[in-house]
Amino acid sequence: MANIDVSSYFFTAAVPVCNEGIVEHDGIKSSPIHVIREVFETLPTALQSHATEEIGLNSPFSRNLRTHFTRFVILDQPYFNGRDHSNALINAVKGTDLLDPQPVDQITCPYIFWTIDFDLPDPGGAGEPRRYLEELWGQMEPELRSIFQYCYDFDTVTDAASFAGYILRCQIETTMPFHDYWYVPPKLSSISTMGLALIPGVGALMLLASVLAGILRWTGWQSAAGFAGWGGWSWMPWAGLALLILGLVIDYYWILWKGRQPYPAAPGSDLRHVLKGLYLQQAFTRFAMEQQRRDPAKWGAAFRQFLAATRPADLDGPTQPAGVIRSKLPGDGA
Repeated sequence: MANIDVSSYFFTAAVPVCNEGIVEHDGIKSSPIHVIREVFETLPTALQSHATEEIGLNSPFSRNLRTHFTRFVILDQPYFNGRDHSNALINAVKGTDLLDPQPVDQITCPYIFWTIDFDLPDPGGAGEPRRYLEELWGQMEPELRSIFQYCYDFDTVTDAASFAGYILRCQIETTMPFHDYWYVPPKLSSISTMGLALIPGVGALMLLASVLAGILRWTGWQSAAGFAGWGGWSWMPWAGLALLILGLVIDYYWILWKGRQPYPAAPGSDLRHVLKGLYLQQAFTRFAMEQQRRDPAKWGAAFRQFLAATRPADLDGPTQPAGVIRSKLPGDGA
């Protein structure tokens, strides 16, 4: 699986930061990478806790109703995980000096590591992720400028198209995405065992027949049984070997191709369905609690009123806003 899976796009990018010179920021001299850290520290995350709800500043990504998750990480230098593993006995025999330093991986500049999980309007992902990045620029240009302002060549970004092109140059293929909305086993098509075995099987049978024919000829049974001379069939072992190798190569690439195919879309897993589901979950919980104190004969009428008020099939509303941990339900205070 790669960038696209289960009707979602899993985007990954590493954007290099030009960490040169001194930056005057709010009367304080600092380095570019520290300014970016301050931007991340002050960037609203989401209204996902009591403390953030009191602040009341939602994440700018909540303006986009395709974004499930996004995260920024600053990569300064790789962590040193210690010396390479080795065998103590071999080290003793070779006289390895364990205090002799080994090469340490280093990067030439800091990077902004950016991951996003967003919905695909088209399951095939036509025009993505460029279309999403252009859409995001139109919704949160000031925030994106503050984040990437000190990145190499970011001064070439002037509009949505140039921003998308800039970020796409920094994209890294996502080789193992994670998607958690499948609650039942997906219906996956299997590779035909007969199809896998057909070509290499024919080649193996031809090789086996060639070996048997050679044994019969060598023992003299071929002449005794009246078989024709072997000369006209001398091509068979080579053809069998060629078919066997060709079949194994085809099977190998067939399996790789099959493994790269995205999972089918999970039902109701796009962000608008998820937000509606969260809203209904909370609304129905409150409804069920309220019915505990009512006459059971009135439950049917109350449930019909609940359906009319919540409109389960209407994704436009009422629903939970993006970027919050709880819905605002009828009867809640301002």
